[in-house]
Amino acid sequence: MITEFKLDEDFEGFLEDFGEPFTSTPCSPATIAEFKGKLPDRLLEYWQAYGFCGFKQGLFWIVNPVDYEDTLDEWLEHTDIPDNDIYHVIARNAFGDLFLWGEETGYKYEITVANGWIIEKDGKPRKQHHIAIERFFGFARVDSHDITSESGKPLFNACIKKHGALGSDEMFGFVPSLIVGGESELANLNKVNIFAHLSILAQFGQIEVLDHKALMRKAFS
Repeated sequence: MITEFKLDEDFEGFLEDFGEPFTSTPCSPATIAEFKGKLPDRLLEYWQAYGFCGFKQGLFWIVNPVDYEDTLDEWLEHTDIPDNDIYHVIARNAFGDLFLWGEETGYKYEITVANGWIIEKDGKPRKQHHIAIERFFGFARVDSHDITSESGKPLFNACIKKHGALGSDEMFGFVPSLIVGGESELANLNKVNIFAHLSILAQFGQIEVLDHKALMRKAFS
């Protein structure tokens, strides 16, 4: 059981940018025990101090990995990613993007669900996980979790104005999905159940695993 929490510089900077949680569910001692030795102690300390919680009306969430196990299995099913490590969803954003932490490799993948992309990150060896998890939060930026329209306008605040703040099981999803040719416009964004929506997207069968070079080719093609 983790009993004492001291705020580090990186998470302090994260809170300055994202604010205090607007909603939170306490993390049980049983959950702490379940992930002890699998995820960084520092992350477990964040869980104990802040719970599983949302920031900025649902722009970014620290989540219970247990809730996302089935979703993650669906997205990784037809890849070789599970052969290399055991991965857990530790965070997600308003548009359903999932941030994966490998027990041995750290922050190794990000799933950008609207595009059907699993983006490979550098990762870190286990001995560096303590500092790596601090930097995961310290390097987070509010605008990096927004999404833009075809004309380049940020959409999150417009979604909040139209649909209201998100609940812990909700996201803003494109209908029709960008994967099947939908357009990145406010009119196509609905508030949806995150687990149902991500399951549907996974079933489209158009998931791509992209390393840095492949992502750059996508960006400039």
